Amino acid sequence: MKYRLHEDGHWDICGENFSLLHAYPAVDGRAVAAVSVTVGDGVITYRMERGTLSLHFYEENDEVRLDTLVSGADGIHDVEPFLDAGICGADHVFIQGSGMGGPSGCRRIGETVLASDGLAALYSEEPAFFVWAEDHRHYVNRYQICEKQDGIFGGRRRCISGGFSLEGTAKGEIPLPSLFFREQPALDAGLRFCAERIAREMGARRTQPPAFHWCSWYYLYQNFSQELLEEYLEGFRAEKDLPFRYVQIDAGYFPSQGDWLVPNHRFPEGLEKAARTIRDAGYEAGVWVGPFMVGDCSGLCREHPDWLLYNLEGRPVTMLTYYNEPKNWGQIDSNYYVLDTSNPEALDFVGNVFRTLRGWGFTMFKTDFMRWNMHDTSKVRRYDPKLTSVEIFRNTLQVIREAIGEESYWLGCIAPFLPFIGYADGMRIAGDVGAQWEENNYGPVNMIREIAADNYFNHIYWQNDPDSVILRDFDVHLLPHEIRTVALLQAVSGGVITTSDPIHRLPEERKRLLHFIRPRGEHVPEIPFLKEERRDLVMIHKSGKGNLLFAMNPTAETVTVLYDLRGLFGERKWHVREYGGADRGQMEQYLAVLKPHESLLLFVTPDPLDAEPDNLWEVL
Repeated sequence: MKYRLHEDGHWDICGENFSLLHAYPAVDGRAVAAVSVTVGDGVITYRMERGTLSLHFYEENDEVRLDTLVSGADGIHDVEPFLDAGICGADHVFIQGSGMGGPSGCRRIGETVLASDGLAALYSEEPAFFVWAEDHRHYVNRYQICEKQDGIFGGRRRCISGGFSLEGTAKGEIPLPSLFFREQPALDAGLRFCAERIAREMGARRTQPPAFHWCSWYYLYQNFSQELLEEYLEGFRAEKDLPFRYVQIDAGYFPSQGDWLVPNHRFPEGLEKAARTIRDAGYEAGVWVGPFMVGDCSGLCREHPDWLLYNLEGRPVTMLTYYNEPKNWGQIDSNYYVLDTSNPEALDFVGNVFRTLRGWGFTMFKTDFMRWNMHDTSKVRRYDPKLTSVEIFRNTLQVIREAIGEESYWLGCIAPFLPFIGYADGMRIAGDVGAQWEENNYGPVNMIREIAADNYFNHIYWQNDPDSVILRDFDVHLLPHEIRTVALLQAVSGGVITTSDPIHRLPEERKRLLHFIRPRGEHVPEIPFLKEERRDLVMIHKSGKGNLLFAMNPTAETVTVLYDLRGLFGERKWHVREYGGADRGQMEQYLAVLKPHESLLLFVTPDPLDAEPDNLWEVL
């Protein structure tokens, strides 16, 4: 990779297959209006009417690094080291959503502006060109990609812009995080390369074994209680070898969001007793908390209105309102506000909540609605307006981690991904999964898309959590083959496995499915057709001992596909056994006919299997 600097302040980055041309920096969305431009040895300095901006270029290790320094431009909101850089050599882009639900994945570059957080990957076929930042401790790093009319050369061109949101907090001299530019031979391997670099810089946590737990939410929702906890645990005792590590109490145990330590009618003796009940049954105790949530009927809201986040008109920032039926979480709150943890007293309150829960015996924590903190500091009234939303967020994460200890398992949910690296052990990547297939009704459609797109950072940033596995054959609209498909998809993705079903009420075949998908060790699939526009989703696992091929049809039409086993797993004939089906003998290709929402799982091994494995991972 090489860079070229031009006397007028424009610059290019060129590789063997891709180039970014005619790039120029911008401040607050407009190209820098420089009083003067100085171009030296790897440095361009732009003197503006208010302050200076300098770009420092370095060629090292087959990549270009770009450092940006802003001086004397107090109060600026955004800095883009490159605005509308022309893209040569690519017509597609991989975009990364900011957090749970995306949207993430491969897109064709067109007139619609595509946004990507933390990194962007440009490609046509192979190889791919990557731009990314590694330090996400202070600012949101975002890229925009589109096709637009070229006002200089005429015609249309594909272009990319990238930079950081300082949220109006900049004062004095501000060094921005480095940007990196690099070509990689393949998209999927290049994404994992970038993820490893980001994880190393951010101190990602990768010490906990894959989580396998029971959560109270996805069947009973807010109606779980101490009485039901005892009933379920008694039912679990009757099951042989039920290997959950955690039993986690979800929302509904408190009288109002914010009053996390106050008992309600469902847990009249409080969470300390609930945690003890779980531990006495042989499990570790988990609990759900929304650290930034404040219900308008809570004691927290009444007693500390000064701890809330306010908009510029002086009204509380309101994230949810419930003025009609039903009231969410079964509570009387009509408005849900945001706790401003730039206020030291509010931050101390959060720390005390988690220290108390840890003291009561909880060692697994699911924190939800974490995006509620991510309000641009320049657009709200914060207690401390010198801090960006990212800095306030990470200060809060630090306090929580110190309170729960290094040994506790922390699962993030509805959270911005990149600022959370270094604190979370697991992370929800997709929307809630419910009892039906429809996308807009808590179906698995978003999860199917995000599992594939976010696979590259699984077990690098943390363990990806695709959401709860539904196994029950009652109170469900999902058909049996749909339940099987979603359960296998979640398992083969290699992340967190959790369920909320009453295991003691399930039929035996569903209990066997639960044991079959139980996580064992760290596994990340390959997604061999990531860039292709296909109707099927395919994930594979390979090892010297054996291989797995999972394919599913998320569409409403039957799909017929021929899978080339030699191309996927190596040049030889393979013994193929279908999960729940026949031993197919030796094969080089496998023809699959997948009905809507149907799937297949193949054990592809050098030697025939004597029997179907009891657990998914035994074949590897």
